[in-house]
Amino acid sequence: MKLKTEQLGSHLQKQLAPFYIISGDEPLLVQEACDQVRMACKRNGIEERELMHAEAGFDWGNLIDQANAMSLFSSRRLIEVRIPNGKPSDKGKALLEVIAHPNPDNVILLVTPRLDAATQKTKWFKELEAAGVAIAIWPIDRNQLPGWLQRRIQAAGMTASQDAVALFAQKIEGNLLAGVQEIEKMRMMGTQQISV
Repeated sequence: MKLKTEQLGSHLQKQLAPFYIISGDEPLLVQEACDQVRMACKRNGIEERELMHAEAGFDWGNLIDQANAMSLFSSRRLIEVRIPNGKPSDKGKALLEVIAHPNPDNVILLVTPRLDAATQKTKWFKELEAAGVAIAIWPIDRNQLPGWLQRRIQAAGMTASQDAVALFAQKIEGNLLAGVQEIEKMRMMGTQQISV
């Protein structure tokens, strides 16, 4: 099933899917979505995390082995696979096998850059989307940035005037990580009201 980023939290409160694919080109938002999945796994008793980087020369058979293996230290595991180019080198055969024979003791999290339309039409992606959750993270555009900053400021327990938020958006020039860091600095300094 496809979910929007803002729907992920409520989904994770209700259930934990066997497969997640998070794709996008905004590192901060991708990281935060992955963190939500990791925290939900911990709340559900999944303590062990296996991290794989599917770069050139990656052995996709290793993913199949890990997905079918029992955990050494806990009953369940999170298997996180980072695919830097967004395309499995084996054309998704290993993923199709893992999806066809899911291990109830594991949650698989795939992290990719933004996937093009052709990749989203592949068999492995469609099967994964049907068996789990797909989240496409879109960049925050210039018009959305002030609203995004305002929500972050409020979440940090502060308030800001519209002029201050507009200036803030102009100064960070679309760098979300810089914006979050500045909000955190102001929060740590005890700022309650942000003005120009």
